[in-house]
Amino acid sequence: MLELYYFENSICAERPLMLLAEKGVTDWVPRHVHLFRGEQFDPAYLALNPKAQVPTLVHDGAVIRESSLICDYLDDLYPDPPLKPTSPVEIAHMREWIKEADESGFEGIASLSFVAIFRAKLLAMSEEERNAYWAGQTVLERTQRQQSCVFEGMDSPYALRAIATWERIFAKIEKATARRGPWLMGQQFTLADLELATFVARLDGLTLAEPCLAERPNARAWWQAVKERPSYAEARVGPSGEESEAMGVEGAMVVDDFMRKRAEYLARYAAG
Repeated sequence: MLELYYFENSICAERPLMLLAEKGVTDWVPRHVHLFRGEQFDPAYLALNPKAQVPTLVHDGAVIRESSLICDYLDDLYPDPPLKPTSPVEIAHMREWIKEADESGFEGIASLSFVAIFRAKLLAMSEEERNAYWAGQTVLERTQRQQSCVFEGMDSPYALRAIATWERIFAKIEKATARRGPWLMGQQFTLADLELATFVARLDGLTLAEPCLAERPNARAWWQAVKERPSYAEARVGPSGEESEAMGVEGAMVVDDFMRKRAEYLARYAAG
């Protein structure tokens, strides 16, 4: 039995959801974990994922955590159609994209999400409620990042780091697709495309992707091609339901500040 624990609108959980759709796998059991109701802190779930994060995959009792590892596992489990190149060198290059997405891209998206969306929700809580929310977390770095984004907004150093990270990633997408296109690894849609896609979808839902893509036609074409894949719609990648409208509205409210910080970054750090 294949069980996937996920939260709708989680950018990491959308990765295996899109992969399952790419593979045409339908015989899996959905286990929804509502993060804003604290269900990730339930002792039964913590036994599966001590970090209190989603997604978590359970396959015949075996537990696999971390979205990129889950996707890699599922690609091996369901090899058709393949989402890895055949060459070991190309596989290594594909994994460079995923490593950057995991190490830097995720933090950037998480920071901008907190500034644009979750900041208002947490500031609306009482101090006691906020403290209780953060007390349940198990990763100090994540708590510190969230607190900085909530209390400092777009002036948080994490927000500037997020902008720098995604300027770098979009520049690399532009270069790679111009050289090899239409996908990051050339003619084959791979895990690199899929695993970056759900992160870019959040930026797009917040109306923050457009400034980064405006002068990058190849990256823009890549993003359009990603959105046209049937798996993108089937997995409901990107903000969905009520969240879609809310994220668009809340994202629009920080666009000016985002553009200000992006201009600051480009002027001070990217000129050379």
